[in-house]
Amino acid sequence: MPFVNRFLLNQNGAITYAGNTLGLSRSDTVGQPGTIDSIGAFTTIDTSQTFGLYPPGTTSNFQQNSSTALLNLPAGASVLYAELIWGGTYINNGVDFSAFVDDPVSLTTPVGPASIVPDPATAFNVLLSNTPPFPPAYAYVRSADVTAIVQAAGAGAYTTSGVVGTIVVPDPTSNHAVWTLAVAYADPSMPLRNLSIRVGAVVILATSGPVSTVVNGFATPFQGPLDGRAAISAQEGDANKTGDQAQFGPTAATLTTLSGPNNFANNFFASQVNGDNGLLVTTGTFGSRNQLNGTPGSNIPAGRQGYDVTNVSLAGALLNAQTSAVFQLTTNGDGYLVDSVGIQLDIAQPILTIVKSASAGDAVVGDIITYTLTVRNTGSVTASDVQVTDSIDDTSASFVPGSVTLNGMPVPGANPDAGVTVGTLAAGASAVVTFQYQVTAIPFGETLDDQGRVAYTYQPTPGSPVISTFVPSNIVKIPVFQPILSLVKSGDPSPAPLGGIVTYTLLVSNTGNILASVTITDPLPPATTFVPGSVTVRGVSAPGQSPVTGIVVGALLPDTSAVVTFQVQVTSIPPEGELVNQSTAAYTYQPPDGRILTGQTPSNTVIIPVVAPVNPPSVDVVKSAGAAGAIVGETISFTVTATNRSIATIADAVLTDPLPDGYAFVAGSVTVNGVPAPAADPTAGISVGTLASGATSTVTFELTVVTLPDPPVLTNEASLAFTFFGTPYDIPSNPADVDILQPVIGLTKRASAFVAAVGDVVSYSVTATNTGNVAAVVTIVDPLNAYSDFVPGTARVQGVPVPGADPTTGIVAGTVAPGDSIAVSYDVLLTASPPDGFFDNQASAAFTYSSPSGAAGAGSALSNLVRIVETNSQLVVQKTASQSYALVGDRVTYTIVVENVSSAPAPDVVLVDTTTPGAAFVAGSLVVDGVPAAGSIATGISLGTLAPGQRVVVAFAEEIVALAVPDYDVDDLATATFVSEGSTVSSLSNLVVVSVAIPSVTGTKRALTPFAFVGDEVLYEVDITNVGNYNGDIVWSDRLPEGSVFVENSLLLDGVPVPGVNMYTGAFIGTVEAKSTAVVSFKLKVTAFPPGGVLTNQARLDLTFRLPNGRPFTATVSTNPVSVPVLGLATLVKRSSVSTVGVGGSVRFELAVLNPNPQPIDHVFVYDSLPAGLGFVPGSLTVSGAALPAEVTPSRIPVGTVPAGSSVIVAFQALALFAPPNPVVVNSASSGYEILVPGGGRLPRVALSNPVQVLIEEEEE
Repeated sequence: MPFVNRFLLNQNGAITYAGNTLGLSRSDTVGQPGTIDSIGAFTTIDTSQTFGLYPPGTTSNFQQNSSTALLNLPAGASVLYAELIWGGTYINNGVDFSAFVDDPVSLTTPVGPASIVPDPATAFNVLLSNTPPFPPAYAYVRSADVTAIVQAAGAGAYTTSGVVGTIVVPDPTSNHAVWTLAVAYADPSMPLRNLSIRVGAVVILATSGPVSTVVNGFATPFQGPLDGRAAISAQEGDANKTGDQAQFGPTAATLTTLSGPNNFANNFFASQVNGDNGLLVTTGTFGSRNQLNGTPGSNIPAGRQGYDVTNVSLAGALLNAQTSAVFQLTTNGDGYLVDSVGIQLDIAQPILTIVKSASAGDAVVGDIITYTLTVRNTGSVTASDVQVTDSIDDTSASFVPGSVTLNGMPVPGANPDAGVTVGTLAAGASAVVTFQYQVTAIPFGETLDDQGRVAYTYQPTPGSPVISTFVPSNIVKIPVFQPILSLVKSGDPSPAPLGGIVTYTLLVSNTGNILASVTITDPLPPATTFVPGSVTVRGVSAPGQSPVTGIVVGALLPDTSAVVTFQVQVTSIPPEGELVNQSTAAYTYQPPDGRILTGQTPSNTVIIPVVAPVNPPSVDVVKSAGAAGAIVGETISFTVTATNRSIATIADAVLTDPLPDGYAFVAGSVTVNGVPAPAADPTAGISVGTLASGATSTVTFELTVVTLPDPPVLTNEASLAFTFFGTPYDIPSNPADVDILQPVIGLTKRASAFVAAVGDVVSYSVTATNTGNVAAVVTIVDPLNAYSDFVPGTARVQGVPVPGADPTTGIVAGTVAPGDSIAVSYDVLLTASPPDGFFDNQASAAFTYSSPSGAAGAGSALSNLVRIVETNSQLVVQKTASQSYALVGDRVTYTIVVENVSSAPAPDVVLVDTTTPGAAFVAGSLVVDGVPAAGSIATGISLGTLAPGQRVVVAFAEEIVALAVPDYDVDDLATATFVSEGSTVSSLSNLVVVSVAIPSVTGTKRALTPFAFVGDEVLYEVDITNVGNYNGDIVWSDRLPEGSVFVENSLLLDGVPVPGVNMYTGAFIGTVEAKSTAVVSFKLKVTAFPPGGVLTNQARLDLTFRLPNGRPFTATVSTNPVSVPVLGLATLVKRSSVSTVGVGGSVRFELAVLNPNPQPIDHVFVYDSLPAGLGFVPGSLTVSGAALPAEVTPSRIPVGTVPAGSSVIVAFQALALFAPPNPVVVNSASSGYEILVPGGGRLPRVALSNPVQVLIEEEEE
């Protein structure tokens, strides 16, 4: 659905929003302010920064952006909830910041800074605009609960920084970056209000339709004055465009268009930063630079752009006794994105209260928490159809099945997520619902937040309307603690020599949120012994500790790690010739409740081969590089030293260095112990010869960097091969890393126009971006084409003019640091017509750079090709369409006006119309100057010679046809051509775009209750998915099957109660946006055994799509039918052959086992215990007339299987032995059986018979 509910509470208090933009409006020139409704510079509170010709306090880097706003709170108010919301464009005209949108932002409060990590529950990426010829632009919204931070800081200045946005020039006027702080606060001096905060990314475009959100969970006063307000924050609203509206009302058919002191009804979102009173706020960053509001308004150069926050009254849109409302966002012009809505409504005191509590104040993963919801009727009338619901974050907790109780009694099959039926609650009465959740993971934010709701119906007075509403409980927050340990183990050397020492290294890390006290144990592999005194912890020797008995690491704080090492000596050849070893980190931790809990984490398994020399050698091979970093082409000297620490000489030593790709050996550069070895080559092996015990040999050689590796690091290691006592060995050196420094310059070129004529001036911009790892000095060169001339004096770097610079000879952009960009722009005059009709242009960059040693490098880069289509200015071609939005099958009439605006005739004019797939020319629809004409505009029609000032009007129709794609536009362009001075020239029309609306919704229904008995509740869910490209309003209804009734107030929309719904007339559930899904759930109760033993039903969806021109489109969709078997309980009917019997007489008892189900029951047994005075007659038992063995007694009679819809008769004889003191004996029986349920399972059940009375009479003397 459009918005995610982040906060809902009934409280004396209010909602306040504060925030600011992070950008100022632009011109068509990079780095220069203007009045275009798109930002061209980011704001920053660092006034020492300036971007281009913008005022101080601006930057071109979103990572350095920031802005401040003031949060105002009344004296004595306390913060209930706070949400930080931020967003902007992240993909726009060649710029793609997708990699950064999930990064934290910084929030600086009156008490200090905080890093805010976005909550995945409110992460949205959306298509913001699709305006050909620009590529689609995308926006994002992120948010996080910052309640604790704002509660600690209170009112004052808040600054948000590091918000992703774009400032690309040109763009489809979409650039923006914004932030909002939404706060709900309590104030005992204020009225009781229903307070809610919602977060979303609701894009409102004329091409996708309005969005309606159902608001409920409140009840306005039954009589008297009404009041409410809506705080709204939005992105990309524009002062200079109109048509954007916000509406509110009791139903979708009774909406009121909202307005405020600085919010016009038909230009509600106009880049205005308003306060709680709806008036313009002039505080905060660039608070004095505001766009001029109006219908339309206008923009100022470098005005605060692309952000709206306001607070407007809802009083005129409310009714007495109102319990639900519709909030609608719409436009027929300006597009925008609403990221948050806060609503406060003055409400009547609810007659029900709901208080939530938990069995624990904190928890750890694995704990089971019992929640209690106490519902009280504090009113004076009865509440009916009471439903209690509770849903929790299923990523961190799960419901414990079978844990629900109502007033202390178990409620089998109930789940608070679907709702617990309480029924009727009289005035003064209460009900207690309990249930359990098990904690499965640390929640986002590290607290498990949970809130219950109670939906109910009541009638305040006998003559008043019936009210159905719901009330939220208090919010219970339970901190969840858990250390999360990892243990990574390694061993060295590998292979290990027999008799040698192996050092094990363990890295233990705690990525949890609570301190853990850690001890590491290791059983040691066979064939080894621990080396006493070899343990180190965090680099400090730990004498006396052993891995066998446990190495105490101690306290490991969250997000920290510790390194532990110990040594073992190889004493023999182990099994399989390998040391196989694994360590364990045991830990304890203590949550705030005082429990001391334990856990353990194993390491990876380390396998080290063992070799068995007669006398193992000990040789150190150490490699080093002469430079830590170098550029391509630079030569680096490497040194390798080999030291023999063995007890004897090593012989035949050869040093080898297999070079990685990226290095080339410098021939003749080898020295061995300072002596040149001109023929030696490390790749072939350098002879070192014999190395006595204790001796060291040093080899040097040089390598040249020839290519840039990916990643830009060259790593290599040498190895020394030798023999020791005749046994060959090969010892590797340490790896030597050299960072290869290389600027990677990418050029993106853009033009201010896509179509232009000779004589026009076009602005080009070239953005140089360095994705490498060293700074470069960049010069931009553009030779231009033969049909364009540079306009002197227009060269600019980051918007700042560079006098005398010329792109044809090179514009020095300056130093571009790694990860940074610099934009160069300049203007050109189109001087002549290119033969092919295209002004093609491409720029290049020449750049230089250097390494730390001073070595210099150079490079070049090419930009993308920019193409401007020429249009001839002699003819003006204007094109319009009868409608901007269409459905498949519609016919759109296009009108083209061709006018010769020159003083010379245009001979032999031919008009051609081209369209993208999705439309087909309608034969016979062509009309020229009001006269039907033959031919097809798609292949071209002749208009003859147009005299100066002559106009020709051409009209034709195209039919919208279906394409096998989810959504598409039809882009239509006309071209008029004629011959001038022997050359064919073209004049292009404006591009006309018809958006094709594809309304399409599917409904998928499922029963979450696989079967039911009479009296049970059945839970259904319906997924309503809008698979089309146009927003649709949905009314949902469901005709329930025979044998069932709707459980009133059980309907949930995306987990939120929708009380008072009439299943048969339908429930308006709001807008299901294109490419989104809404989930409706509800319960029915089985009241009788249905025909055939199965409940079968399906839901109906009535859809309404409203095109921007007001044209409605309606459709009805039915879901799939769903069947739920209803199982009947078997019955046991007992009867006797007589009602009176004398002593010595006999009685025949019959027991009928009746199975009403459409499937058999089996494992049937009948149990009958005769009362005193009666005795069983052995051998008299029969089942369906068949005698049972004499040893079978009525205490356990095997019946077997009772077929579907049938019965089995059990009979036996009893003898009257004597007359007991009470001669009327009562006898009953029971039957145990198993029902075969769908899916193959079995349910054991017991049936009790009716009692039977028999009078036993004594014989008369």
